[in-house]
Amino acid sequence: MRVVFFTPYYKQNRGNSTTAKRLEHGLSEKVDLSMFSYEETSVHASLFDWMEKADLFHILHFSRFVQWADKNKLTLDKPYIVTSGGTDLNHSLKEEEERYLPLLRKAKAISVFTQQAKQMLVKEYGLSDQSIHVIPQSVYLPITDHTIVPFTLPEGYPKLLLPAGIRPVKDVLFALESLIKLSPDFSKLCFLIVGANLDEEEFERVKKAEDKYEWLHYLPEVELGQMKKLYEWGDVVLNTSISEGQPTALLEAMSFRKPVIARENVGNASIIQHGMNGLLFQSQEDLYHSIKKVVSNRDMYKQLSEYGYQTIKEDHTMKKEIDSYMELYKD
Repeated sequence: MRVVFFTPYYKQNRGNSTTAKRLEHGLSEKVDLSMFSYEETSVHASLFDWMEKADLFHILHFSRFVQWADKNKLTLDKPYIVTSGGTDLNHSLKEEEERYLPLLRKAKAISVFTQQAKQMLVKEYGLSDQSIHVIPQSVYLPITDHTIVPFTLPEGYPKLLLPAGIRPVKDVLFALESLIKLSPDFSKLCFLIVGANLDEEEFERVKKAEDKYEWLHYLPEVELGQMKKLYEWGDVVLNTSISEGQPTALLEAMSFRKPVIARENVGNASIIQHGMNGLLFQSQEDLYHSIKKVVSNRDMYKQLSEYGYQTIKEDHTMKKEIDSYMELYKD
């Protein structure tokens, strides 16, 4: 079976490229897969050759794809599947419903990461229940290429890690007030934000905060294979996003038995059972108490770590994810 996989990003380390690389790793063993990163690559003759020979297309992130396809006057003449994460569902579709719904209505199948996302598409947009499939994400961290430039990590305790691209929806400085309050109790507090600069204004705020607080550190995006080093370094992994589809960083952290503390939204709540395999917070006060509780209570730290790890083993294996996509392909 020949499949052309359209992803907005592949080279830049962000959520869509993580998803694309993981699916490429799993699916390329079963189908003839051609990857095309449409936000990073110019349209070339071989793309049309791939499309002509393909049995089906697989599209990641429908709003970016529609914008790109309109700009390049690209039409789809084969059956296609759409996989949708967070931003396109939670923001783009609400803002420009009529622009994006035609692509979704004509799709042979739509895959989403959570039941809540499926219900939204059915109830709010009238899409067919039978065409929408919930396929939770799995974890894939490839072996690091030793030619990649190494980086050094700060020392301290507790070491709090926040992996996220720097843009408003990720709200990476939401934790600042909580950590300022926490810092007198932990003289060696260490907070590390890791991610690509995707918004200049937000990035300037991060850099100013880094200059002001000695315990706050920023590291530009790292290769997917280097994330292992970061998860091994951190004591707790945070997510402060205003909205999420299903954050792979939380899944990756849980696979390393690291406790996760995340802002309450649909995507984060699809992974975290509060008080069982992680903690959810709504306010900065909540976040302050959550961090203090986890790093001060060894039993709670161990429970969240172990239950988080079990969540990955039971619900987020690559075999389950890839088998589910193969069923869609065959249908």
